[in-house]
Amino acid sequence: MSKAAAAFNAFYERTSELYHDTARSLGLSDSAFDILYALHAEDGQRQAELCKASMMPKQTLASSLRRLQEQGLVRIESESRKMSRAFLTPAGRARAEATIGLVIQAEVDAVDALPSEVLALLPETLERYLDALSEGFLEIQTHQGRQDAPSQAIE
Repeated sequence: MSKAAAAFNAFYERTSELYHDTARSLGLSDSAFDILYALHAEDGQRQAELCKASMMPKQTLASSLRRLQEQGLVRIESESRKMSRAFLTPAGRARAEATIGLVIQAEVDAVDALPSEVLALLPETLERYLDALSEGFLEIQTHQGRQDAPSQAIE
């Protein structure tokens, strides 16, 4: 593995660890943190949008939303039999401000601490990396039927 690829992997691992540890220190599970973060950014999201924003499977999201609803932090409004939206309750909004608001401020401060020449290159650099990674992953996905690729998913 190249030094640059190792750096990206280390960045991802450290970032995941930082968010996990911070969620725990704030008294939140990872899933509750992700849901509150997403609803703090945009309240009233559909469950499908929350799955994408939080990268959670539908079943995990549903059970996490149910726990947040039982705690009085989220309310669910059905739009149809198959579609519903999640909203922060007043208590949920206060909890998100007291927790997620601190995290967002730390994120802003971290970005502000970067030198302007790094900030100028960062968006394009990250976009190029993601484009190249997407291409590589698409290649893997389109050739999964090859003889050397596993034929069945491992659960």
